[in-house]
Amino acid sequence: MTPALDTADRKYLESVLRGRFYLGDSEGYDDVRTVWNAMIDRRPLAIVAAAGVSDIVTAVNFARERSLPVAIRCGGHNVAGNAVGDGAVVIDLARMKSVRVDPIRRVARADSGLLWREYDHETQAFGLASPGGAISTTGIAGLTLGGGFGYLSRRHGMACDNLLSADVVTAAGELVTASPDSHTDLYWALRGGGGNFGAVTSLEYQLHPVQTVVSGLIAFPFDSAKAVLQRFRDVSLDAGDDFTLLAGVMPAPDGTRISGIVLSHLGSDDEARRAIQPIRELGNILVDTVTRIPYCVMQRQLDASYPKGIRNYWKSAFLKQLSDDTIDLVIDGMQASPSPMNQVALESYGGAVSRIPKGATAFDLRDAPFNMMILALSREAAQDGAQIAWARALWQKILPHSTGQAYVNYLSAGDDVHTAYEDARYQRLAAVKAVYDPGNLFRFNQNIAPAAR
Repeated sequence: MTPALDTADRKYLESVLRGRFYLGDSEGYDDVRTVWNAMIDRRPLAIVAAAGVSDIVTAVNFARERSLPVAIRCGGHNVAGNAVGDGAVVIDLARMKSVRVDPIRRVARADSGLLWREYDHETQAFGLASPGGAISTTGIAGLTLGGGFGYLSRRHGMACDNLLSADVVTAAGELVTASPDSHTDLYWALRGGGGNFGAVTSLEYQLHPVQTVVSGLIAFPFDSAKAVLQRFRDVSLDAGDDFTLLAGVMPAPDGTRISGIVLSHLGSDDEARRAIQPIRELGNILVDTVTRIPYCVMQRQLDASYPKGIRNYWKSAFLKQLSDDTIDLVIDGMQASPSPMNQVALESYGGAVSRIPKGATAFDLRDAPFNMMILALSREAAQDGAQIAWARALWQKILPHSTGQAYVNYLSAGDDVHTAYEDARYQRLAAVKAVYDPGNLFRFNQNIAPAAR
């Protein structure tokens, strides 16, 4: 039975919090408990809209003393809906959006409530950027803690590879700084281990010079999908670090399906043109939006395809190779799709991602050249059963062609978090969890239970 907050609890929170808090009978409660994935409909016991670190410490202590689990909400974009939990105390960081950029050291200190588009807006004032995701409405903290692949990753690594330090409120209510020189075990775990270890209040990132990028979509008819995905594979495997490609089979605005490649190139116009030419040589192009654009425009170019309020169920798999047989499975799977909104997307890894030593961070999926996402998307709750069945069935067919591992940021509710980590790494993460959260207070995440002590 979920405990309720009594009058004394309400009065206490009113007296000690600088930010607002919401209970089930509060005006605005339903708005603040809603997350990006419309499949998620959970009712937290309380939501604390933190105004600063003091509110976070207060909320953690309040929850621990009452044996209430804690969920941390930054952007609320996680497909599994980990930002909210039934009966939990949700600590909502959305009001915490300070950014301090040091253009000389090329370092930025950012609050955890920032979305990538907000972070990019501040750093681009100095012509600088950190590797983020491909959707600008994603929160910086959740993406980074799980790894964080984006357009800059082949040149500069994952978001977690650019995390220099993080301030964390632990389950004991203590504020610690994790860095290469302090709480080094926690620093290792935060870079890929997800939100298991505490409430991250701020993150310090490495910055890199970038202002404009050659980027855009080249789209082809669906019946060209095999040739398009083959060319994507071949070009990706030969690509330099400046060239990042994403590909897939996706819906067109008129409700039909297309195949396409979204690309970005950090080099000169001539270098980009030469790199892109093998794709354009396929011919029969429906759309070609590739041009030189500001970095922030590139970061937002896919946002409209993944709006808040869509029902999402995802499966993912890192691929040993993108074989012709795997491509055939993708095309056959899309032909059997129960929703016209469904997609299969492919990310090309390699470059700087693969050159980071495997033991350096908790994120260790660095050897596979491609990551596949199976995206079941719809607006109708009545389709949920068929959508989930479709995604799982296609994933099962892809699994023999994969490494058997999945990206923790793409796990849907109910997926096994162990699939994101090899056994030794998982046990190391469980040991770190036992140090900083032995009671598993922070368990609304892709949860790694603390090791027995």
